[in-house]
Amino acid sequence: MSQSLAKMRDGFRKHGIDEKTAKNQLFWARSFLIYNGNAEPEDLNRSDVETFLAHLSEQRHADQPALSRALEAIRLLYCSSASGEPSWLKVLIETRSASALPNVLSREEVQRLLAHLKGTEWLVAALIYGTGIRLLECVRLRTRDIDLDAGELLVRDGTDRVRRRLKLPENLPGPLAERLNALRQAHLNDIAKGCAHATLPPPIAMRKPGIGKQWGWQYLFPKRLVVDEPSVGGHDPDSHPTRAIHHQDPQTLHRKIERAAIEANIYRRVTGHVLRNSFALHMVEQGVPVARVEQMLGTRKPDPQQPGSDDDQLVDQQTAGHHPRAMIDPTRHGLSAA
Repeated sequence: MSQSLAKMRDGFRKHGIDEKTAKNQLFWARSFLIYNGNAEPEDLNRSDVETFLAHLSEQRHADQPALSRALEAIRLLYCSSASGEPSWLKVLIETRSASALPNVLSREEVQRLLAHLKGTEWLVAALIYGTGIRLLECVRLRTRDIDLDAGELLVRDGTDRVRRRLKLPENLPGPLAERLNALRQAHLNDIAKGCAHATLPPPIAMRKPGIGKQWGWQYLFPKRLVVDEPSVGGHDPDSHPTRAIHHQDPQTLHRKIERAAIEANIYRRVTGHVLRNSFALHMVEQGVPVARVEQMLGTRKPDPQQPGSDDDQLVDQQTAGHHPRAMIDPTRHGLSAA
């Protein structure tokens, strides 16, 4: 074993670094040395480090977090060497940290990803990329949050207060209308069976326990389940366990999006958050002010000094005109509301 690597390992033990972290750092440090013919760190230079990182990115398809962990392991390896951490490595770390960008997809990659999604997964991904909504916010949408006449959707908090009004891309109202029609028929069937109770946020369930039966409170992306708590729909407490309607599991949708990315030959982790980042970057690239994009994402409150701005501000027509509609083609995908 390299003397520097052995010293690095001993340092982890001395300072009580947990075993999992130590193994991860030693793995990257050992990989760096093996890639460079088991040379000692003091015999390697900046070019060797950059070549190794390029190999990880281009040949091993390592994402930005993995590259950051590898570079940190190399830094610790040099700190354990006889020569110590060189000045060029400090400059390299600072340069890469300053230029690091969030994981985003190009427009062409978004198009390929959506082409490998169908049904519920496609509609969820299209809503995230088309509006900037979070995945959890998306699965929590209810039928009353979709206003097809106004071409917008509402994002609410746990107290049922509207936090954002987002313009829909112009070619999503059609698929959404089809889904709402199918959901309405399913809701009528559930009423006939006595199991049309949608789960409610605790504050709403306490004030209006029976409201979960109403059409407007049904989830846009429902999942039927058996529960033991009578409060979820406000039904008879003596009639449990019973069937209730909750929303789709966001982690399940995450995994389906990840699988679609692999099928689309996108070899890095792609989740709902990556689609959201991509939406934000593409909007900024098309000239939408950063402050406006932050309001759409829900990371910035509207400026009360701006005329017509409030917590419920609707994205205006200037912003709506920049939606990346070309990537969202509803004609290629089955959109049943099951």
